[in-house]
Amino acid sequence: MTFSHTIWASQVAAAADLPDERLDKRLTAILVETIEHPSASISQASGSAGQAKATYRFYSNPRVTPAALRLGFTTDTARRCLDQKVLLVVQDTTTLNFTGLHTIPELGPIDSGKLASGVHLHTALAVTTTGQVVGILDRQYWARPWPGQPGPEEKESGKWINGIDASRAALYGVAGDGALPRLIHVMDREGDAYEVMMAVVDAGDSAIIRCAQNRRIDDPLAKAHQAVRSQPVLCRTEILVCRKAGVPQRHARVEVRSMPVTLVPDLEKYPHAWPMTWNLVEVWEPDPPVGTEPVHWLLWTLEPAATAAEALEVVRKYTCRWPIEEVHLVLKSGCRAEDLRLQTWERLEKAVTVDAAVAARIVSLRDLARETPEAPALEVLSEDEVEVLVCRFGKGMKPSERTIGQAVLWIGRLGGHLNRNRDGMPGVRTLWRGLHDLTLLVLGFQAGKRLRE
Repeated sequence: MTFSHTIWASQVAAAADLPDERLDKRLTAILVETIEHPSASISQASGSAGQAKATYRFYSNPRVTPAALRLGFTTDTARRCLDQKVLLVVQDTTTLNFTGLHTIPELGPIDSGKLASGVHLHTALAVTTTGQVVGILDRQYWARPWPGQPGPEEKESGKWINGIDASRAALYGVAGDGALPRLIHVMDREGDAYEVMMAVVDAGDSAIIRCAQNRRIDDPLAKAHQAVRSQPVLCRTEILVCRKAGVPQRHARVEVRSMPVTLVPDLEKYPHAWPMTWNLVEVWEPDPPVGTEPVHWLLWTLEPAATAAEALEVVRKYTCRWPIEEVHLVLKSGCRAEDLRLQTWERLEKAVTVDAAVAARIVSLRDLARETPEAPALEVLSEDEVEVLVCRFGKGMKPSERTIGQAVLWIGRLGGHLNRNRDGMPGVRTLWRGLHDLTLLVLGFQAGKRLRE
């Protein structure tokens, strides 16, 4: 489902169920301003002193609660998930640095030296099985205690279980008597906790979790990692290894193995646990290039994995986890959430919640261009935005004939994408820069129309 930023913003505002229609209109305006000026400060995005003051009043208004904003975003996302037969719920954590905000006691240490302060943000992101971002289903904020302060009652591993429960609750809340998508919870190595695996089984869902623990199993080899390595190779294939800091993107030749294992819990550590049967899929690069870290993934899953095709599908679905890292990147580097200077935690939480939803929207725009490039551009952009892009890059073309794929390429051009054959589609960095420049061009275009009238 595609729709313009303004329609999306108004639907979120309606779902937030704010106590005043004027607050609905203000939230709609804030969302549109933020997505059109993702890198701008509140005063820059607002466009005038009066509008900026109205935004600050919105965030300081006690009738606008963080819970109401979360409800608006999760309800809107959940509604758009119901047309999926299978849905990936991808969870991950990032850290937000607010060291300069000394007046907010709710912040905690975020580095080992206890010099930087901020909060941790854990996101549950709805993603289709093709890797397209739908939106955010849950977000959790917390701060670790300073030395001398009491620790939290709940272990941090509870964030994964909370994400599972909250995502299911959001979907149940909008589905009514209708069918829910089948959920596959996708997590990195931090999610490899026995309590998390039990929660997935209890919920009746599925999961793909990067394995960190060499768990005890009911097998002659006793340990999961040794047992799966002893299995015959299902297939040998080539996979794309994404670029990391200082390491270029490359292709790796890997071996894929799989086996079902029965996990034997440590009853001293988990007295209420029970044995569970999961599949373990191993992706291993036996001969990496010299000086390169070999690819080695071990994935716990409840998905079928007995054949080469099934195991490769598990691996493919796990790679759909990458968009959540891009959403966090856009939140911090694109929307510059860490530059917010609101002076209470409640106001700051509201603004970060808005920025996080906008970050997911920007990544989903990139995904739409890849998944449905031939859809009309007017389904996601306004008439003025499309007309400006045509005037700038496609003179002689009709705006109504422009596609999402073409529009995103042009927005990328505004953000510095060169659109060479080897460049592919624009990334999220060029998109947030391009959206900002497009907004400035549209403002000039609209001013010119008013002068001509």
